[in-house]
Amino acid sequence: MASPPIITFSTDFGSSGPYVGAVKGAILQICPQARIVDISHEIASHNILEGAFNLACSYSYFPAGTIHLAVVDPGVGSERRGIVVSTDRYRFVGPDNGLFTLIYRREKVKQVISIESARHCRETVSATFHGRDVFGPAAAWLACGTSLEQLGPEVTDWHSLPLTLLRREAPGRVGGVVLQVDRFGNVITSVHDRELRDLLGRRPELVEFQAGGRRIARRCRTYAEAPRGELVYLKGSSGYYEIAVAERSAGQILGLAVGDPVQVKVR
Repeated sequence: MASPPIITFSTDFGSSGPYVGAVKGAILQICPQARIVDISHEIASHNILEGAFNLACSYSYFPAGTIHLAVVDPGVGSERRGIVVSTDRYRFVGPDNGLFTLIYRREKVKQVISIESARHCRETVSATFHGRDVFGPAAAWLACGTSLEQLGPEVTDWHSLPLTLLRREAPGRVGGVVLQVDRFGNVITSVHDRELRDLLGRRPELVEFQAGGRRIARRCRTYAEAPRGELVYLKGSSGYYEIAVAERSAGQILGLAVGDPVQVKVR
């Protein structure tokens, strides 16, 4: 027996209210055999960069053939397109607003189509809820075997965020940004272990971070190694470096939010 199709679901809708349930219902009306897996609905409201990061950290752990539905859509009802991005292993459904920027950087894109088929949307499309009326149904039709070409025409001018995750600012210094402040207050930066070594030519323990007007010079391997109350940096499970403080919120201490700058300097 074939396994049921998997649709992952990521949004900034929050856990309360009817929105997540309404989208799931719209999917199951079309493809009742679909297995819907929630990634997160707690992405900060309208924060496309945080949504892109959450998706990038999770999508590759799913089986080939998984459809990733992502909706962080401050431009809902505007002229921005709805798209399906097809790669060698996955398909991604959502708004063409840069939400798939990190996917474009990590995956070989085979095809991108604009969702334009009225037959594959709900009969009445709300100007304010394309997640329920356009993106959810598109993901459901794909899960039931509908081809990309039936949903709409191919496009080549999809939108990416004007994002430089890591840049050399001066000899011995690189700059990045905050990608997320997680629920524990850990500040996840765009400084990736591999790129840090390439740009600075130093081992991670020979650098220091600067963020929120503070210098963070102690590197730890785990959160438990961090001295209580001291800001430290460590490599997180996604390969990106984090700034943390034991049992407190580094984000609050430093006053940092998604998109804020961070720097790494050779000691």
